[in-house]
Amino acid sequence: MQLVLAFIFIAVIGAVLFCMAALLFRGDGSACSWSYFACMGMVVLWCASQILQMMAKTRGELTAAFLIGNVGICFVGSTWFYFAMLYAGRKLRGFLKVFPAMSSIFFFLCVATNGLHHLYYRDFTMEQVNHGPIFYANVGLTYVYTLSGAIVLYLKMGKKHPLARKLVVASVLVPLVLNALYLLEFVAPSFDITPLGFAISVFLVMMAAFKYRFLNLKKELAITNEKLLLEQERNRIAQQVHDTAGHTLTMIQSYMKLAEVSAGKEEFDEVKSYLTEARQLTGKGIKELRESINMLRQEAEYELVTQGVMQLANQMKEIPVEVTVRGEDSERYSHLSKTVYETVRESMTNTLKYAQATKMDVVIRFRKSSLEVMIADDGKGCENIQDNNGLRGIRERVQKAGGTVNFRSAPGEGFLTRVKLPV
Repeated sequence: MQLVLAFIFIAVIGAVLFCMAALLFRGDGSACSWSYFACMGMVVLWCASQILQMMAKTRGELTAAFLIGNVGICFVGSTWFYFAMLYAGRKLRGFLKVFPAMSSIFFFLCVATNGLHHLYYRDFTMEQVNHGPIFYANVGLTYVYTLSGAIVLYLKMGKKHPLARKLVVASVLVPLVLNALYLLEFVAPSFDITPLGFAISVFLVMMAAFKYRFLNLKKELAITNEKLLLEQERNRIAQQVHDTAGHTLTMIQSYMKLAEVSAGKEEFDEVKSYLTEARQLTGKGIKELRESINMLRQEAEYELVTQGVMQLANQMKEIPVEVTVRGEDSERYSHLSKTVYETVRESMTNTLKYAQATKMDVVIRFRKSSLEVMIADDGKGCENIQDNNGLRGIRERVQKAGGTVNFRSAPGEGFLTRVKLPV
């Protein structure tokens, strides 16, 4: 039986280590990433201690096995709590920043010095181990950390991916339930079943990670930054709309007053002049407002890549634009929609200005790990491609998104732009 149990724990350790390696490339090297790796490391130590306890032949070997296991027991709750808080973007300050780590260190020191006070383990022999009050205090606080982290993650994930929320919550409840059953002796196995529960948790989190982008920290950081930039741009445009409307209406009111005064004096040439100024100012203000509102609408509405591109194609009246979509557009590409929109828009502008083209083609390929865009026209082309403001802007925004762009042209062969963006 012990060989079977040892094999199970070895398999669990291997699976957890594999999961850690698989998630390593998805992280961004931040404190959030490392706190999750640390939490999984605690599970590995806990499982390893079970194997060492089975192999222990002396009291010293058993003590060493329990010390290794208690590293996991004492720190698994606090590392999970730190991970959840960091992942949710909650700032750790004061009490929340220090207490979880300090409490874990305190409980482990109680384990290491148990021979002096017997408050963590009341009895510790080869035949039996009885828990003391400090052990139960540690378990209780671990439950608090674990449940608090689960609640924070549940709120963070929102209603967008309900199944992912359930997977994450289940990953927390499974080990807690198994631990409660073990401590309350509803089941009486010869080993602690809690680390097996944490191993199940790892697999549940992995399902959420790869199916629902949970723990895809690099992408989530990019999306968060993109949303922040979008919000800043929207605020800027809204301010521009406010300023333009306020200035235009104020000036029109002023011209109307002057025209009214001149009309009272029967100075009709001045009335005509003021009305002409007001009309010209109105036209300019309407143009500026229309441009600002269009930009605001584009920023707000086109969450999917194809939405913005199709809108641009429909706006192009001078030459036909054919858009071909390969693959399926979805929200996983939404953080790239602004980059694609601006790239296609600038390419269309350049085509109208310089290409003398009769048609354009836009091809969008949605791949698992990348988004590719090809923009081509049948214009006159050019022998030497120079990075003017338009092409330089395309190159800079694509590189900012972590992608690559290539331009190709020749006399009489049109102009081709190829963009590849990582997802």
